[in-house]
Amino acid sequence: MNWLAEYFSRRTPVLNISMWAYPPLLLGPDGPAAQKPYCLPYPGVELAFSPGEDVRRGTRSDEIPARYEMHAPEALPTPETAPNAEGREFFRSIEIFAPSRYNRDFLIRVNDAFAFVPVFSADGAPGFLGSCVAPSGDWGSPQHMHLPWCFAGYISI
Repeated sequence: MNWLAEYFSRRTPVLNISMWAYPPLLLGPDGPAAQKPYCLPYPGVELAFSPGEDVRRGTRSDEIPARYEMHAPEALPTPETAPNAEGREFFRSIEIFAPSRYNRDFLIRVNDAFAFVPVFSADGAPGFLGSCVAPSGDWGSPQHMHLPWCFAGYISI
């Protein structure tokens, strides 16, 4: 079950999202090495619903899809409120977009840099997985292998 379809159809005003971001493996002389993941532990951060809208600029009209978004970095857990929140410096913004003419499925965007389609758990739980390759300016560099970032999360109300 895709829980986002349910939340968007009901226009649920606020969602909580817990998320883990796993950076790609580092490739070194001794082989691949895992990096420490970034974490927003339960209950995570609040995302507020914003309905879709049409924006006009002169004769041009664009659609902004319905979305859930984190409004302020102050919403992130602090060491006092969540001692295991190692990700508060990593997760600067999180947005979830509804399907639109720009994207055929739900899309989660993290820090305006990572975007992925969440795949939800087959057992009906509101947990999801996703992966994407980080944007980079040196794609032509043969010394670097661009491996994907992996994201795992849990959505609740």
